Amino acid sequence: MSEYPVSLNLTEKRIVIVGGGRIALRKLKGLLGCGAILTVVSPEINEEIKNLVDFDSITFVEREVKGSDLQDAFLIIVATNSFEVNEFVINQAGDHQLVNASHQADRGNVSLPATLKRGRLIISVFTGGASPLLARKIRDDLSSKYDESYSKRLEYLYEKRLAIKSENISEIEKKNELEKVMNHALTEPLEID
Repeated sequence: MSEYPVSLNLTEKRIVIVGGGRIALRKLKGLLGCGAILTVVSPEINEEIKNLVDFDSITFVEREVKGSDLQDAFLIIVATNSFEVNEFVINQAGDHQLVNASHQADRGNVSLPATLKRGRLIISVFTGGASPLLARKIRDDLSSKYDESYSKRLEYLYEKRLAIKSENISEIEKKNELEKVMNHALTEPLEID
C-alpha cells in the first residue's frame, strides 16, 4: 500500500463515525475543533462520547448504520467491533468518499495518523497500519521536544513572514531575513501577547 500524506481542511465537511466505543471516541476527539459536521451512528455509545455529543454539537444517530447515513459524507470512519457492520459500511461508501477502516487499515482509502498539534504546527506520524501504538509513542516522544511554546513561536513566525514577504527586497534577502527570524524564534524566549 502506498500512501501520500496530506492535510485536509474539514470545515463544514460532513464526517460520519460508525461505532460508539473506545476507538470511535479516540477518532472523535481527534476531529474536535476542526470545524467539521460530526455525526456518530451506533446503537449505543460509551459515556465519554455521550458527554461530547451533549456539549459539542455532535449529532448522534442511535441505531445500526444504514446506507443513507453515508451518502453525503466526505469522510467515513469505521470504528465498530463487528466485522459485518464494518464491511457493510466499506461496501456502501462511494468511490468519491474517504474511508478510514480502523479494523483493517488496508480496507479503507485513508489513514488517520497519530497527531501532535501546537497551534499551526501539526506533526503526524504514520506507520502504514503496521503499529498504531508505535505511531502514538513517537508522537508522545515528540510532544516534549515540541512543547506548547511552539504555538506562540509559529504565530510570531507567521506574522514576521507576512511582513518580510511584503517588503520590497530581493528573494535572496527575504530568504535570509526569514532564516534570521526563524533562528530567533527557535533560540530565544519570546514575549508574545
